[in-house]
Amino acid sequence: MNEFPSQQELPPNLDTRPKASGLWNKTVAFLRRDLKSFLPSGDKGGPFIEDLPAVSEAAPTAPGENLIKSLVDLGKLQDLAFNREVLDWRDNCHVNVITTLTGLVDSFTKQMEEKLASASFFRRLIAQPTDEVLQDSFVRLVRLPLIIAMRKEEAKLYSCAQKWGLFGKVKLDFDISKLDLECVSLKDIGFKVSNKELILTQVQELILGPTGIAGDFCDQATYLSSKLLEANKP
Repeated sequence: MNEFPSQQELPPNLDTRPKASGLWNKTVAFLRRDLKSFLPSGDKGGPFIEDLPAVSEAAPTAPGENLIKSLVDLGKLQDLAFNREVLDWRDNCHVNVITTLTGLVDSFTKQMEEKLASASFFRRLIAQPTDEVLQDSFVRLVRLPLIIAMRKEEAKLYSCAQKWGLFGKVKLDFDISKLDLECVSLKDIGFKVSNKELILTQVQELILGPTGIAGDFCDQATYLSSKLLEANKP
């Protein structure tokens, strides 16, 4: 019958794995080896780490970085941003003027056609001047809404001036005196159905024509933007 050795007869050390401390010491020693031992055989004469030149902090981070100069004058970026904002306001104001007046002239024309359709037989025989008939409608449907729209545009431009430290240095108000004429250009036309096409043509010219209300307020927007740009010059 086989007998197993007692606990006292076991080999004194069955665990032959290196201790953690011994493995760490070998690793540190390995990392401390001469750099030449990591290089190919042809580079045995290469420099040690201590002999490598230090990298300057001012060295370019990308090839050719210091070879191409910026085409933008960084000192003028602020002025360019200001100019762009003012010119954007001008262009948007032009669009808003035309869009607003296109809607207003549609409402005004509809009112005019209703008045023509409801004119009495007597008024059709002895027609009133068109400017007198349409004056109240012009004030309510064109003059007042347009003034409100232009005041909003003024507020935008004043806000821009304040943002760039120019508030109070230049007056940026629209001149609404052209609206005081109201329908004066229609005074020589009798308000009757037979003159409908002529009245419509004159209304379009009065409100949307280049020498009419639209052209005047677009010209004013251009002028006001130029005043603000000039105020920013040294």
